[in-house]
Amino acid sequence: MLLQHSVFHAALFPSGMNSAANSGDNENLDFVLRRHFHFNLPLSTKLHDTPLVIFDTETTGLDSELDRIIEFGALKIVGGVIIDTFESFVQTDIELPEHIVNLTGITQAMLIGQPDISAVLPKFLEFIRGSIIVAHNAEFDMGMLKASANRLGYELTWPCFCTVKLARRVLPGLPNYKLGTLTEHFQLTNDASHRAVGDVKVLNTILQEILNDDELEVATWGDVSDCVIT
Repeated sequence: MLLQHSVFHAALFPSGMNSAANSGDNENLDFVLRRHFHFNLPLSTKLHDTPLVIFDTETTGLDSELDRIIEFGALKIVGGVIIDTFESFVQTDIELPEHIVNLTGITQAMLIGQPDISAVLPKFLEFIRGSIIVAHNAEFDMGMLKASANRLGYELTWPCFCTVKLARRVLPGLPNYKLGTLTEHFQLTNDASHRAVGDVKVLNTILQEILNDDELEVATWGDVSDCVIT
């Protein structure tokens, strides 16, 4: 379910923007659009007490400059409890390659009439406000997210830690650290693999297993600082 575009609209598009656009003041308009969104927190911050947004994107391909996001999925977690969900398709003019359709099950027809990235991204930024964001293979998802933000005139600096890096450190000896391998390791099932919300649901379960294992000593932001993607 999408959040309503409310309070964050004022931050992204202050009232002065409309007057700037109407007056033809392009310099002022550019200044308004190129806002810098950032979130910092001390290393002592406890992960259990801080909102975590686990997110995933499905895309038209692997190139952050040439390809586009076609689906967002995210869960907001506080103290191990899911308190909110974000899910949206994203319309794109790029034709979906056959292998992406086969991998995700998302077809071109499913994207017709869906909002474009300029409508979805501000809602996602509102969703993550005040939260640490988490992704599996976060370098890819953050790369796609930042590229999308940059194209819309936003500069995004946000703490995101990668569960591939974290799992590699705390669960040595696995053949690899793909989500499917970790799913099998924790004896879980994923009925919606390679769909954004399906993947974040199983990733949340894996992350909670790691955070709740006292022997692994993953409790604070400092404990995952070596897994952060900047």
